[in-house]
Amino acid sequence: MNPKGVTIWFTGLPCSGKTTLAKVVREELEKRGYYVESLDGDVTRKYLSKGLGFSKEDRDENIRRVGFVCSLLTKAGAIVTAAFVSPYEAIRREIREQIGDFVEVFVRCPVEVCIERDVKGMYKKALAGEIKNFTGISDPYEEPSNPEVIVDTDKETIEESAKKVVDKLEELGYIQDKKPYFFKVPFYLFEELQTIAVKEGYKNVDDLILEMISRSMASFQGTETLSDEEKEEIKERLRKLGYIE
Repeated sequence: MNPKGVTIWFTGLPCSGKTTLAKVVREELEKRGYYVESLDGDVTRKYLSKGLGFSKEDRDENIRRVGFVCSLLTKAGAIVTAAFVSPYEAIRREIREQIGDFVEVFVRCPVEVCIERDVKGMYKKALAGEIKNFTGISDPYEEPSNPEVIVDTDKETIEESAKKVVDKLEELGYIQDKKPYFFKVPFYLFEELQTIAVKEGYKNVDDLILEMISRSMASFQGTETLSDEEKEEIKERLRKLGYIE
């Protein structure tokens, strides 16, 4: 039920909290009923950019490929969370122009804190010279010049950082400030139901579904229609069963 697709691009040093933040943002958006796709470095390096190294040219090519996928998903109406170090400003600007509907989130965190968080020991290996071209150690990270959102993951809770992102999406009109529908409708059915609702004169998909259920119940009871109280009782039963929120 996304009115408009958008790519939310999380950029920052390794271990700054990009993937974790993207996950929390995705969960909040899905609670509101939005269709969200997620991309991150581990997945795309395995399936989309296998064979690419970590030179500047290969990193730029990796981000171009990711940007192309994001642009397709965004045009199709998805909200996309993309969590990548993406250390170079020029390539981030390039994919911003390609995608159009693009919200850049700078996940800011001091390198010292990132090192403390590094459970995989990547920074340790980079400092020892075992990993070449490692962002923040032997390769530069170019901070975004004008991101839509800046979060400081060394000072904020993950919930505070996620709220900043969600608030910005609301401000820019990509999402509504609350879950607009209480029925849990699969995305692939929503547009069809929305078309029917408009055609039949219902305010929204919720009213259409509730009327369909009410007619079925009324027919079962041998009556023409249900009272408002009976309709509210149906909603309460569906809520207890987990079909609506």
